[in-house]
Amino acid sequence: MGRRLDLDWIRVTAFGLLILYHVGLVYGPYDWHIQSVHTFGWMAEGVLVTNPWRLTLLFLVSGAALRFMTLRRTAGQVARARAERLVPPLIFGMLILVPIQSWIEAMDKGSWSTGFLAWWWHEFSPSGLMNGVPTNHLWFVVYIAAYSAVAVWLMRNPERLERMETALAHHLRGWRVLAVPVVYLIAIRVLLFPLFGITNKLTWDFYNHFLSLGAFLFGFLMVRQEGLWRDLERYRWIGVGAAAIALPIMMMQTAHPGGGAFLGVPRAVVFGIDQWAVISAILGFGSLYLRRADGPVLRYLTDAVFTCYLAHQTILVAAVWLIRPLNLPVVAEVAALVVATFGGSLLIYEAVRRVPVIRPIWGLKPTPPPTGPRVPYLRRRRLLWVGVAAPLLALAAVLIAVLTYPGFDHARQYLSELGGASAPIPAIFNLGVLIAGAMTALAGIGFGLAILALAQARFVGTMTAVVFVLAGTGLVLSSLYPWPDPRHMAINLGLGIQLAPVLILWGIWARSDLRRLKLFLAVVFVLMAFLTVMTKHLVLPGTVNDANVGWWERAYAIVLVGWVGVAAFLLERRLAGQAGLAVEPPTN
Repeated sequence: MGRRLDLDWIRVTAFGLLILYHVGLVYGPYDWHIQSVHTFGWMAEGVLVTNPWRLTLLFLVSGAALRFMTLRRTAGQVARARAERLVPPLIFGMLILVPIQSWIEAMDKGSWSTGFLAWWWHEFSPSGLMNGVPTNHLWFVVYIAAYSAVAVWLMRNPERLERMETALAHHLRGWRVLAVPVVYLIAIRVLLFPLFGITNKLTWDFYNHFLSLGAFLFGFLMVRQEGLWRDLERYRWIGVGAAAIALPIMMMQTAHPGGGAFLGVPRAVVFGIDQWAVISAILGFGSLYLRRADGPVLRYLTDAVFTCYLAHQTILVAAVWLIRPLNLPVVAEVAALVVATFGGSLLIYEAVRRVPVIRPIWGLKPTPPPTGPRVPYLRRRRLLWVGVAAPLLALAAVLIAVLTYPGFDHARQYLSELGGASAPIPAIFNLGVLIAGAMTALAGIGFGLAILALAQARFVGTMTAVVFVLAGTGLVLSSLYPWPDPRHMAINLGLGIQLAPVLILWGIWARSDLRRLKLFLAVVFVLMAFLTVMTKHLVLPGTVNDANVGWWERAYAIVLVGWVGVAAFLLERRLAGQAGLAVEPPTN
């Protein structure tokens, strides 16, 4: 049995709905990580459109996907593959992604007032670890890892596994594929949910385990049973009808003060009916119409979905924190959050899938070895493209920060004040500078390797890389310690980048085919030297003063940062030409 494309479509769509669901929680009448100023009481009923079945369906599909993996591997190989795919992103997420969320939440709710590094140490200090390691949305990954271990244990006895699959198909044959799961879901909702609720904590979440592990194992055991799929297809419209009746009843039970009467049993019954009715309908329609619905969109989203899941909640929490002070109308704010969350998640996927060393921590498989001819200088050229993008990102961060800072005086104020205490949303500027700084350091490695490839100048290439790495470090540190913190002056490490044009010029001096680049570097160095002596009052004292210092700083920053993108582009094109690719050399 080949890959089930309908399950890929269901998984991608369910994760998309999850992102929209989390955006909805921002406007709910209950405590989430961060809230909008717009709150809607009807969201308590609105979330019921997907809340009963969305995650249960995802666990079911995850179990089914794992079963296909087991057909080609031993139990040991499956365990290793699961660990390689789940453990690195889980560790990365708990150390980086989740602390960003919790820091913003603590800042927003007034329980913390200092920087992210102090918060990180607070979370992972011995006293912080005594309270456990928060996982936030990554609880799903923890549970998938634990449930995968159960499936691997079942694999150790193939005959028993075969008997379980056959028994499941037999007992759920015909109309029972609808009735039996509903009875099970109602039973655990009545008996376990009132006692344990849902905690998303692996060691004390018994109702959730009966629900989610049950769904995972159901998918694991049923996916190869064609009779069950035929029955799901046959009864798909019954599922639609049952869900159409159950959903409004559920909403009324939630809205009405007496909705939990009779120990909540009627509510649990309707909840269980809706839960399986929707899932069975989705599985039936998907099996009937999407099994062979392949295409580039599905392949792209299938690869991107785990990375987007890892990133989306951190992006959403940060987006609410940054966008909320703008006091946008609710429709505009919702649209901005949806675009920021989906777009930001896909941008992260686009970035990380191109960097082999970080693919595993973002849930992506290692880059497969190339099957065709090796492209020369590919990694160096990618690093140079990072150098092209870094100034553009820094410019975007400045422009957005200025737009959110009413009354910012370009003539008298320094750019660092966009990230200072007086700025309405300092995180925009500081986050942009932090990312741009990291990109600058990476670009510097690309510059150094490019010089080595073009001129075999190892010493000059190394010095160029060092200058860029120091500059990137200065930018990162300055963003972590915003103005007026004295440690913000670490940004002066970036001034060493003024030497980089001379170093690159020295390294490529013997190359007669790089005349345009050499002229550009010489002009940049002279211009930076002129702006430096002017701003430091070494010549024409008084020309730069409190009334215009901001404009001088803008000009200096544009030259200091902007030349990097131009030089990186020209060097990348030269490397591509030297590699024999069809590009125009920069001297033409």
